[in-house]
Amino acid sequence: MAASHIVIDHNDIKAFAERTGGKPAVVSDTKGDGGPGVLRFDHGRDNEGLEEISWDRFFEIFEEQELALMLDKSGDNPNFNKFVSRNQAD
Repeated sequence: MAASHIVIDHNDIKAFAERTGGKPAVVSDTKGDGGPGVLRFDHGRDNEGLEEISWDRFFEIFEEQELALMLDKSGDNPNFNKFVSRNQAD
């Protein structure tokens, strides 16, 4: 991916998910020891192990873990997304 774009705004993240057909989710096996789990978008395919959560819970985890969403700015892969630490995004 040549160019990436970092998104932190909740409305922009939700708009991306809706545009790509994604729903807020966590990876079930990563919720051990009472942790919140790893965030993902469930696009309805290859979603085994994903647990759908509310947008409120999604953004609660997003803020607690100080995450940012990396997207493809070039348009070559419009569905690409990756959650990264805000510290790495700087």
